Amino acid sequence: MNLINVSQDEWREYCKGCLVSSIYLDPRWLELIELVYPGLKIHRLVCLEDSNRLKWLLPLVEIKPLGKWKPMMISLPFGNYGGFILPVDTKDGLADGDLEPIVRFFDKSKASALEIREIHKPKHDFQIQDGFTTFELLFPEDLEVLWKKVISGNARTSVRKADKLNIKVVFNDPRALDVFQKIYEKDSSFHGTPIHALKWYEALTTLFHQESLIVLAEYEDRFIGASLILLYQGKSMLHASVTDPEYRKIPISDKLIWSAFEHLVQKRLASSFDFGRTRPVPGKLFFKRKWGGIERPIYYSYLIKPGAKIPQILPENPKMGPAIHVWSKMPMALTRLIGPFFRTRIPT
Repeated sequence: MNLINVSQDEWREYCKGCLVSSIYLDPRWLELIELVYPGLKIHRLVCLEDSNRLKWLLPLVEIKPLGKWKPMMISLPFGNYGGFILPVDTKDGLADGDLEPIVRFFDKSKASALEIREIHKPKHDFQIQDGFTTFELLFPEDLEVLWKKVISGNARTSVRKADKLNIKVVFNDPRALDVFQKIYEKDSSFHGTPIHALKWYEALTTLFHQESLIVLAEYEDRFIGASLILLYQGKSMLHASVTDPEYRKIPISDKLIWSAFEHLVQKRLASSFDFGRTRPVPGKLFFKRKWGGIERPIYYSYLIKPGAKIPQILPENPKMGPAIHVWSKMPMALTRLIGPFFRTRIPT
């Protein structure tokens, strides 16, 4: 088998004959990364059999994790999922022998690690971690069934509480992107996490204009929360949800989620709702479980060079505590300036 690194246009052509199962595997996702972060090296890898028949595609992006001298390659950063893209006529998954080209490619590279984020359990023998999960809710046709029989009593109570507080939800507001960005910055600063470059969400919602939906929560004539939902192939996904830290004790996210459900079902925009990647944190797991979705693991597959370790740059890592505290105290102007530098060095 032969492995080649192709151009953007060639990649688009190869993808046309493949099952692109996630919006993150859409060719535009790599174009988004190139547009906003041109310093990141992208590999569009195409594996061909000796007969030149397509075997698989693998999108990879090189980043240099904080505190590391050598880069790592990820499929795909800044998204929940990644992984191999297979031709539509592929009957089985990929076995070890099918992946020899990527092993050789990695061995010759300068990268210390290679990470692949897969939804389905791999058949290969790469090192696997499965601490992350995803929740997918299949919408019934009747909203009443969804309200009474699918979501939990806790979820209904939270939505009712939001209604009593008169929290309103707004769709298709012309100010939505600007509002989302401002709340995102406040929310990230409060939690001590670096923000994306200012043009990240602008570019995302431009490249994926038909697939993007920003939902806003309004309370006492002020926007206090926002969700960015991506629509793809009849499914919907929660890409990002942010709340104003000043109002974190009221059920903003619950109201946004339920209102999004109503909108998606009534407009027949999606048959399911994917809550995205969830870290193994009790509070986050509880919030997503109460909506009645099916929980599935996300398989993180790794190739690791001798002496290297899998980066653990997560808020739950005790070593990250001091950095998170310092970051949360920085003025917004400074976080806007240096945030993107750090954001592209965190393998999430």
